[in-house]
Amino acid sequence: MKKVFIGISHLVLDKKGRIFLPQKFRLKKKYVLTYGIDNCIVIYPYQEWFETVKKLETISLKNKLYQRMFSRTFFAQAEIVELDNQGRLLIPKKFKDKYSLSGEVVLVGNRNKIELWSKSEWEKYYKNAEKILSHLKSQIEI
Repeated sequence: MKKVFIGISHLVLDKKGRIFLPQKFRLKKKYVLTYGIDNCIVIYPYQEWFETVKKLETISLKNKLYQRMFSRTFFAQAEIVELDNQGRLLIPKKFKDKYSLSGEVVLVGNRNKIELWSKSEWEKYYKNAEKILSHLKSQIEI
């Protein structure tokens, strides 16, 4: 059975741009980072990345230009990173710059992937999501 990432961790991005990856989010040493759609970095365990690639190959948008655009952007921005001996991931500068990451950050488990958010962006997103979800409670059964 595949690991499912759940939960949230509040962390600090150190001066060198590293985060400590909590044990609950560790699978192996190698990960793939790419731009997320929701203003966060998406972190895939290396093997899960290939499963995601397979899924993307089955998606067919009506607008082929948009499909090519998404594919190029998604793959062009991806980077392979490895945990160091202390369990830290170095977040490449382009990701830190794009998502204004410094100081406090939030890691969010999201099934087969982990998301890295700036603290302020996560708080905005979560506050908005709570409002929307309060209206959906009657439609969702778990």
